[in-house]
Amino acid sequence: MTGMVVYWDLAALVNGAADYLLLLSAARLAGRTVPRLRLLGAAAFGAAYAVLRLVLPCSPWQTAAAFVGMALLAFRGTGRAFKLGLLTLLLSCALGGGVLLLGQCCGTLERVARGVIFAQLPWGVLLGAMGVTYLLLSTVFRGGARHDGGELLRVTLTRGGKTVTLRLLHDSGNLLTDPLTGESVPVIGQSALRALLPEREEGYITLSCTTAGGSGTLRTFYCDSIRVNGRDLGRRLVAVSPDIYGDSGFQGVWRMEEQEGAHELVQAALG
Repeated sequence: MTGMVVYWDLAALVNGAADYLLLLSAARLAGRTVPRLRLLGAAAFGAAYAVLRLVLPCSPWQTAAAFVGMALLAFRGTGRAFKLGLLTLLLSCALGGGVLLLGQCCGTLERVARGVIFAQLPWGVLLGAMGVTYLLLSTVFRGGARHDGGELLRVTLTRGGKTVTLRLLHDSGNLLTDPLTGESVPVIGQSALRALLPEREEGYITLSCTTAGGSGTLRTFYCDSIRVNGRDLGRRLVAVSPDIYGDSGFQGVWRMEEQEGAHELVQAALG
């Protein structure tokens, strides 16, 4: 092909935006909270490689190494770097296939230097495809890849000299917090807590909550101690839910805070 001019700044902008949305979508899909600055830094790295790709020798190993570097910059330290990187790769393949399809339907596909395929698409179509992909993954399918069975915590609760040991799912979607301290509140099935439940209604505190089924309330009470893998987190509020977990392998859900050492405790509980 002759007469084509590729602007490096435009290539960096488009690829950087696409990389950022893919990384953010992977995190949302997995139910992980990753600092935006880290994602922006990783996307900038990907954009820089996209520009260099126009002049570097064609090498699949080089491209693979660049992707691994971008994934590590984005997800290193989350405890799920490999899975999040693989999820990003799958999403990028899906988006790339969609762009090629749009290129056939709405524009033309051309091959430029170094084996790079160029889809000549209207800006509105390209940005619209990226935006729709992000909205679908971050809203409709948000958290769809989160519950992989690898985040079960072994938790011991004590109240009034009585103790129960349960398995709770580390769930970043559980946003219930103690109104006094702001600490996250585990939500546990009633039958699993039977030995610890207050005998009188005065022992409960009612909290408002919002679930997929709408707004409502949950009864809560204070445990004297909550221990995760031997680490005592002290006196905490616990919410009582209907027995909705069935044979799922856990009796409740809990979103542990970063300052509580959630990652370290999850990994220790698995070990």
